[in-house]
Amino acid sequence: NNQTKRRIMKKEVVISFDEEAEDKYQQLKNLIIQGKVSKKKPTYSQLLNSIDLVLENLRFNPFYGDLIPRRYIPKKTIEKYGTDKIFRVELVGFWRLLYTLEGDEIKILIFVLEFTDHKDYNKIFQYKKR
Repeated sequence: NNQTKRRIMKKEVVISFDEEAEDKYQQLKNLIIQGKVSKKKPTYSQLLNSIDLVLENLRFNPFYGDLIPRRYIPKKTIEKYGTDKIFRVELVGFWRLLYTLEGDEIKILIFVLEFTDHKDYNKIFQYKKR
């Protein structure tokens, strides 16, 4: 609702990464700097651009992603991330970015948990092929 959005706009929005996600993000940047080329789609630069666009959208609307219903989150995943409040955003090429939110009266912390391809995303949430 508009009242909630107005309150969010007055808060500082900080984006932080889980250590593994940060490493993966920096590796992606380094691959691009080194001129490496992905053997499959999306390209490294397409993926990085997609992630950066999502991060920019999250700065303006921390609720940009879809909250994954708790019943779909395996106990192991909740333990790994330390939360059952996990949001998902689709990236280019069927990749996903997972994040959670924390906040107080002054700021909202967007904590990027992971970005992953569809195959690993299905493993995280224990989805099975039909």
